[in-house]
Amino acid sequence: MLVLSEKQVQSLIDIEELIAALTQAHIQYSTGKAVMPVRLVVPLPEIQGRITSMPGYLNEAKALGMKVVTYFQNNPQQNLPAILATIMLFSAESGKMIAVMDGSYITAIRTACASALATQALANRETPVLGILGAGVQARTHIQALARVRKLRAIKIYSPSADSPARIKKSMEAEIGIPIDVAKSGEEVVRNADILVTVTTAKQPIVKSEWLKPGVHINAVGSHHPDLREIDGATLARAKVVVDSRAAIMAECGDILLALKENSVGDDVIHGEIGEVLAGAKLGRSSVNEITLYKSVGIAIQDVATANLVYRKALERNVGSHVEI
Repeated sequence: MLVLSEKQVQSLIDIEELIAALTQAHIQYSTGKAVMPVRLVVPLPEIQGRITSMPGYLNEAKALGMKVVTYFQNNPQQNLPAILATIMLFSAESGKMIAVMDGSYITAIRTACASALATQALANRETPVLGILGAGVQARTHIQALARVRKLRAIKIYSPSADSPARIKKSMEAEIGIPIDVAKSGEEVVRNADILVTVTTAKQPIVKSEWLKPGVHINAVGSHHPDLREIDGATLARAKVVVDSRAAIMAECGDILLALKENSVGDDVIHGEIGEVLAGAKLGRSSVNEITLYKSVGIAIQDVATANLVYRKALERNVGSHVEI
């Protein structure tokens, strides 16, 4: 069994390669060539935490794996992240565990690269301004990934915590070679954005339909629980909504579930899955002024595809430690 640390995993991931791997994974999933149940979340109030399991199998890649995620809200008091993730890979021939690796960086980068492939498929060709609401880890990885698939002239970022966007500007502006402007409000970001990314833990909408530019593409990432919501119902009603997984969205996504509950959208709100668009089974953008929205909650086939790519490269480069259990 191969064991890989977070630093080793990070050294093995190339953004362009990962986007290509995730593209194939989504096509497999949406064309019936993958197996993936909705994630199982087990609340543990007795110990102020929860544990989540996310198994999946990609038939064409013969990639079988599972991510396990724990959330312990008091971890920062012990100098540990609140969210920790580990990914296991298994032989598709025997079921034997063949690899275990840190899943924290994989979770961050696969989410951003999935947004990047959705941007390639749905956004207009000319998208000079990237707007970001939120200034955590996902804001950083989305800047890295989206800068690879679009020629950006400016980035506008906003978070209620003014220090966080300022830190991103200081650490990333020179690295990516694109001006980063710390905005004074979310509205300022949205009104200027040709691509908009929402990566927050908001419980109430932070995007209003009347703020949106014609033709904007939105990657809505933050909401992945039924009680979290970044996008208002009017925006969903205006947009062509494409999702990572219908089943996962209808089980977990507060943006859509709450809009359905308040009758601001109909049962046909989801145009299709991104894998269907990539496979040519569903139409992507139909005009330059159309608003497109990719809604993701993060799904197991993304983790399995990423971990499989990392595993293959680790074997090629002789990276990691081999352990027998």
